[in-house]
Amino acid sequence: MKIKRILAFLAGILLAVSAIWVTNQPEQVSASVFQKTTVPRKFRGTWYRYWGNGKVKPFKITRTNINLDGCADGKGGVYKYTKRAFNAKGSLDFYSSHLLIKTKGNRMWICVPHGQTSAAYVTNNRKTLYVFVTTWPNTYSKSKSAARKNYKADSKMSRRGKLSKLVWG
Repeated sequence: MKIKRILAFLAGILLAVSAIWVTNQPEQVSASVFQKTTVPRKFRGTWYRYWGNGKVKPFKITRTNINLDGCADGKGGVYKYTKRAFNAKGSLDFYSSHLLIKTKGNRMWICVPHGQTSAAYVTNNRKTLYVFVTTWPNTYSKSKSAARKNYKADSKMSRRGKLSKLVWG
């Protein structure tokens, strides 16, 4: 009888430890959730943004990286936007380097999983890029002189509503 009690006690402890171990395992995301993609050619290149006091800062968009002010830091890869990828469970630190993009014509939506969505619009002549991170548009130009010149026109309140409709569709 004593041996049966000890075996039952050990079986109970083994069952409890295995249940705790199973429930504390990190959730794994299959690799098929994130599908690598490339940034369309019309969005690529070095874009310049005016910072005031005559200063212009360059930002680069390459085939696999996006580096824009307030939108992305260029450290992560570019992946196809899907609802499954946006809602992927896992470590937020790991997924902050995953940029999800979705393009349609001259528009591109950029976001990180469980994060804020930004919208980008490139003009037909590919000389100006508008990016809405919040409610205010960030304007990027292909040349430094154009970035300085267009800053005042784009910062006026009268154009904000027009640019918002243009970018968000």
